[in-house]
Formats: sequence, C-alpha cells, structure tokens
Amino acid sequence: MKKLALAIVPFLLASPALAQPATQQGADHLIQVFQTYFGAGAQAISVVAKGDAYDLTLDVQPLIAQGKDAGLTGSVSPLAMQLVDNGDGTWGVSMDQAVSINLSLPKALDVREKVASFSFNGTFDEALMAFTQTHSAFSGLALVETIYSPDAPPQTVQMAIDAGSTESTAQAGAAGGSDFDATFTATGLAETMTTPAMQGEPAMPVTIKAESLTETVAGNQVMGAQILQLAAWVAAHPDPAAMEADQGGLKTILTAAMPFFGNIHATGTAAMVSVDTPIGAMGIEKLGFAVDLNGAVHDGKLRGGLAISGLTLPAGLVPDWAAPLVPQAFSLDMQVTEFDPAAAITAALSALDMPAGSPSGAEFDAKLQAALLPKGTVTITLNPGSLTGAGYELTYEGDMVAGPDTEMPTGKATVTLTGADALTAALNAAPDDMKAQAMMGFGMAQGMAKAEGDKLVWEIEAATPGALSVNGMALMGGN
Repeated sequence: MKKLALAIVPFLLASPALAQPATQQGADHLIQVFQTYFGAGAQAISVVAKGDAYDLTLDVQPLIAQGKDAGLTGSVSPLAMQLVDNGDGTWGVSMDQAVSINLSLPKALDVREKVASFSFNGTFDEALMAFTQTHSAFSGLALVETIYSPDAPPQTVQMAIDAGSTESTAQAGAAGGSDFDATFTATGLAETMTTPAMQGEPAMPVTIKAESLTETVAGNQVMGAQILQLAAWVAAHPDPAAMEADQGGLKTILTAAMPFFGNIHATGTAAMVSVDTPIGAMGIEKLGFAVDLNGAVHDGKLRGGLAISGLTLPAGLVPDWAAPLVPQAFSLDMQVTEFDPAAAITAALSALDMPAGSPSGAEFDAKLQAALLPKGTVTITLNPGSLTGAGYELTYEGDMVAGPDTEMPTGKATVTLTGADALTAALNAAPDDMKAQAMMGFGMAQGMAKAEGDKLVWEIEAATPGALSVNGMALMGGN
C-alpha cells in the first residue's frame, strides 16, 4: 500500500501550482487533473478544500463494485492524505493511518493485508515532476495471500514485517528527467510459503526470517513527466478501437519518454537470515544482493549479484567427513552487455506506423533481432567471485560471447584454488567406497592446473566454437 500511496500523488502535477488558501475551485480542478490520468478510475478520488490544505481521499470501493460480475468482492480502507500548496511550485504531501485490504476473486486469489500504522510526508516539485524528498514509516504489516490453480491445491504465502521506513531525494538530472536515491530499512521480517500436498506427498512449509533488511536504490534520467503522458493517453483512449485509431499519438509519447530511465542500481543486505524447512534449519549471517540495469539506451546492461556469508546447514544433512567441504561463504556476480535496447525499441515502435492488421512475421522479427544485437551476440561476463570453506578458497571470473545464430558460445575463464591440502584431507576422510573415485577426480583436476605459489590455477579457453583447452592443453577440438 505504501507504493500505491506514493504512486497517486504525481498525477496532481499537470497544471501550475494552485493559489493559497485552498478553494473549492481548486479542488474541482484537481479532480479534473485526476480524470486526465485515471479516466473513469478518477471516481475513486475525492478532494475537499479545507483551510490551507486539500484533503484527498482514495476510496476504491466503487472500482471493486465494478468487478462484481467477475466475482470480485472485498474491501480496502480509504487512503486519506493532505496536500498543501507551498506557493513556490512545490506541494507538501502527508498521510498517517492504518491500512486494511480484504479482496477475493473466486478460484483465483485471496488477499488479506493489514498495516497497523503507515505515515508518509514529502515535497513534490511540479517542474521536476518528482518528489524532492520523502520519508515514510510503517509498523505491524501482515499479509496472507492464497493463490488458486485449476490443476493444483491452493498455495498460501504469509508475510509479516515488524517495522520499516523509507527515505528518498531527487533532483534535476544532467541528461534530463530526474535523478533519485532512496533507502529502505525493515526489521523483523518473516515469510512462510507452503507447497500444497500432492500425490501423497505432505505439504511442505518453508519459513524465511531475517532480523533486518537494508536496501539502497539510485537512478538517473527518469523521464517521469513523459511517462505520465502515457497514462493520460490511456485514459483518453478507453477502448481498443480508440487506441488503434491513434497509434501515431502513442508512438510520439513513447518516443518522447525514451530512454524511460538511464540507469537504476540497487543493493541490499539481509542480516541473520534463517530458513526453516521440514528437513531442518539453514542459517545465513549476511545475504547481499545487487541489480544494475540500463534503460532504453544504446549501451545495454543487465547485471545481478548475490553474496552469502556465515552459511550453516541443517544438522545431519551432511556427513561429518564432508563438513569441511561445505562452503561458508559464496558470491556470484554476472552481467549481460553488448546489446542495444534503444535500437530495438525504436524498431518495435515502427510497427505503430503500419496499417492495422499488417503482418509482423519473420521479417519483422529479424529486424528486431538485428537492432537488439548489432553484433549478433551478447557478452556474458562472470565478474570476480569466490567460494570459501574451511581452509580453502575457490575464485572465478570469465566471459562468454553467445547469440541466437552462433554455432557455439566462445569465451574464457580463470579458476584459482587456494588450500588444496584442506580439500585433500577432507576427501581422505571419506568412506572407502567414495574416496577412490573422489580422489581420482580431484587428482585429475590438480594435474591440469598450474601452480602459482600456494595456488592452483586453471586458465580455461574456448576461443573458437567447439574447442576447449585448460592451461593450453586441448580437451576437445583445437589444432
């Protein structure tokens, strides 16, 4: 609901700042602004002038009632916020209340959510079309969601958060749009997912808990004003026929909104994570993650990373002799580059110039692929990562070039092992029926490695399709 509250307010900013004090004429104008962006959905919003502020209420019950023919029932507590015209092109926005949601769609979804308290305050800049600063806080969040499937028993997810807060700022971007940064913190997180019983197997509940979660998000060149124009276009074209008749207008709006955003980068850390399963509990002292994504620009990038430390497994899951082999920390960081989202979207938008009913077959698909992949391939990079256990560390990095029309991927990688003696000692403690095979495989790997001090290094090369070598030794293909 926090996201919903934040999403509503920007639609106010289609006109110059209203004069103080608040007036009925100003309230009526705000309703007109909402109709511009929400269309018929604006009936859920009311605005009342009160002193120097406008009291805005979002009550979605009329919208829920519209879904009664589909079986939609339930209730959502109205959201009440106060808007204050600061007289300088900015608006003060605030709210403070409890939130309750109860929705049901037969044979599809049930949602029950409560937030004991939720508060928000911020300053919205009309010229920037973004909040220049915000602060929100909530406590006592509880969510129960049941998903129904025609081919399987219902699946239920329960989530709870003791408390959380968000801070954000924004300013004009050097390349246009706005640049922003935000932080989110929460404590006392818990989520339980239950796999339904099927084919004689019992239900499998899994509960994930974390003492705390911290996230940071930063973005640049977010084209908020232009993206809002897309909402206005949808509201102005309420049926498919109207949309089809104005494809040129849609193309103009989407073209103006590019690149939608320049880059968004997010990182987060969850502390003291536990995962309770029917076979026991797993613990993680720290779980970190990162996402780095470019928008519709020529230099495409999609990057994701995961890091785990302080890993413990359920008691008895691993035999005593294998315990030293179990990693205690792990990191993986991968990215995809060398693709062109801007060219691909531009090519896709050209379809809006075609007459209605024009075919979009193999020729058009080939045009999109050529635009997205100007080199015919992408580069998949494994950034430096590691796997660490008792007395050993394995590090790895590399890259690979692949594409839909390439025969086989090509690339190279470097793998380095420190602490081979610790692994050898652990394998020597294995039962006799397992030790011989394990030692043989590890011995072969050591035989292909090159020693650099106390490290073993494997330089893996696949420079041409079908060829693979390790430290210059051809394993397949090659000369």
